[in-house]
Amino acid sequence: MAIVIAVANQKGGVGKTTTAVNLAAGLAIKLRHEGTHPGKILLVDADPQGHGLMAVGFGRHLAAPEESLAALLVETPPPSIQRMLRQGIHQSNLDYIPGNTQAMVAARARLPSLLAREQRLARALAPIADTYAYIIIDTPPTLDDLMINALVAATHVLIPVEPSYLGLTGLKDLQHAIEQVRLHLAKDDLRILGYLPTRCVQQRVEVQEIVDYLREHYPERTLQPIHETTDLTYAHSAHMDVFTYRPPRSRQDGRLESSSRATQEYARLVNEVVRRTRPQSG
Repeated sequence: MAIVIAVANQKGGVGKTTTAVNLAAGLAIKLRHEGTHPGKILLVDADPQGHGLMAVGFGRHLAAPEESLAALLVETPPPSIQRMLRQGIHQSNLDYIPGNTQAMVAARARLPSLLAREQRLARALAPIADTYAYIIIDTPPTLDDLMINALVAATHVLIPVEPSYLGLTGLKDLQHAIEQVRLHLAKDDLRILGYLPTRCVQQRVEVQEIVDYLREHYPERTLQPIHETTDLTYAHSAHMDVFTYRPPRSRQDGRLESSSRATQEYARLVNEVVRRTRPQSG
C-alpha cells in the first residue's frame, strides 16, 4: 500500500507546492536508483491553481474536466483513474493526474452537497494504492472540503511552516482539523510526519526564534529548515523540480544533491521522510 503524504497548511505562500514537487521528485530519483518495488511516485495536486502540475508535466498538465482530478471528486461513480495517469516529463517514475482549474473550482463548490464528500479522493485513489510507493498530495491554502479530502486520503501530513509569527497562527486550526479527521472520519492512524520550516532567510532573527519555538514544542517532529534560494525560484520558473534544474555531475550512485543548497536541503528532507515512513530502509 502506498504511503500517502498530504503537504498541508491553510496559510498561503509557505512553500507547500515547492515542497510537494521536490519531495515527489526526490523520492522518485531515490527509489529509481534503489530499485525499490513499487518504485513509482504519484503527485496529486488538490489546489485548484495547479501550480505543482506545471513542474512535473508542463504542456501536458491540463485536461478536459471529465479527464481531470475534478471528475474523480464529483462524479458518481468516478471515472477510471488508471486512464487519467500521465508520466512526468523529468522523472520517468513520477506520475501525475492532470488538472483543470475551472473544474476544480466548480468541484470545490459542489462537494458540500455530495454524499461521502470527505472520502471521495481516498476512494478514487484506492484502485492504484499498490501501484505507487508514495503518493504526494499538494493541498489548497484553505481548510475546505478539498483539504479535508486530502487529509482523509493521507497516511501522513507534512506541514510547511513559514518562520514568522503570522506563520504560526494557523497551526492550531490545522491541528484541530487533523484531530477532527481522526475522530470523526475513522482516521486514527493519520500521523503528523513533521513540521518543516520553509522560506527561511538566514539574516532574520525572527527566523531562528520561530525555529527554536517549533523545536521546543515539537522536538521529535521539527525537521531541518529549507532556506529561501534563487535556485528554488528559478526552478519553479523553468517548470522543473530543483533536482532537475541543478543536478549533480553524476547520478550513478543515486545522488540527489549538487552544489546547490536547495538540492542539499530537499535531499535531506527526502531521506528523512523515507527514514520516518520506512524505518527498515535506513
